[in-house]
Amino acid sequence: MCDSKSNGEITFDRKKSRHIIAMTPLVLIVGFLGSGKTTFLRSLLPALTGQGLEPHVVINDYQNARVDAELLADLAREITPISGSCACCGSRDELLGALEHFDHQPGRVMVIESNGTTDAEELIELLSLEPDLGGFTLPIQVSLIDGKRWQKRFWHNELERDQARTANYLQITRLDTISAERVVEVESSLAASGIIALRADALRVAQAVADVSRAVSALPSRHVHHCGDPQCGHDHSHSRDSAHEHGHAEHHFASFQMTLPDVVSREAMNAIFKSLPPEIIRAKGLARLTESPDDYHIFQYVDRGTAVQWLPIGRESRIDQPLILFIGPSLPEDDIRRMIGSLAVTAA
Repeated sequence: MCDSKSNGEITFDRKKSRHIIAMTPLVLIVGFLGSGKTTFLRSLLPALTGQGLEPHVVINDYQNARVDAELLADLAREITPISGSCACCGSRDELLGALEHFDHQPGRVMVIESNGTTDAEELIELLSLEPDLGGFTLPIQVSLIDGKRWQKRFWHNELERDQARTANYLQITRLDTISAERVVEVESSLAASGIIALRADALRVAQAVADVSRAVSALPSRHVHHCGDPQCGHDHSHSRDSAHEHGHAEHHFASFQMTLPDVVSREAMNAIFKSLPPEIIRAKGLARLTESPDDYHIFQYVDRGTAVQWLPIGRESRIDQPLILFIGPSLPEDDIRRMIGSLAVTAA
């Protein structure tokens, strides 16, 4: 059997921390597809800076995380986009690599924006128990709840609930699009699901992170004692070479990306969004519009009930060419390619 210090217990190891100047708060942003994670980050990052902290960001998203990174380019010293599936599975090595090479200095904060289909519990376990991440605090999870769509996702409702159950802080988004009765309905549903996270906006989260940063500034590195005994009771399956199975295999999502013409009509793009099949849960990308061909725009589509968001980012982009990315549980790729192909005809 395991002894008292070999059962997954987290202690502080001064020998291992000799190269770590200060522990770094680790903030994890979680929420279903289109819940507003990047929008929340656009408020959180300046709030962290206002607290005297230096935020560094890792963005995990399907195929092209650089699209969201463009929206945060001026708000953080370093942004690392990781394109792929959930960070606790397909993009796990890239995430761990980014965190293991982090330079821990006083006042720095690491913020991870997970993709919309992340199994939060598994990701928290990975970040908490990975031995090489002892320079970070235990994750501070912020969950974003889309008030308009909460628990209206059919077979994805369970995943959406699980993403909120482990949260320290929670914010209901899209409040300007729902009634007071709907807010009460969402709050009642959260309570019935055992979700008791503190309600907090970006300013309150930033203040809490600043408090954590001050509290751990003099602490050495965390160290996780792993137990090889199968009777230990903890599943130590997170070695680099182990085959990791996602706990929500039934929530598999697909994605694919296409290039767009150099310039497209906003009207034509909006018409395509209205015609997308219901399997498409989210689409986003980068485009230049005929109405303002010198400027790049980041766009996002969530569903047919919400207007497409168009956000100008200026005349330069670090993404090589205009593109569009589709995400959903199944994708009628041929039909979508025909739709996007019509844009080239319109542009010509």
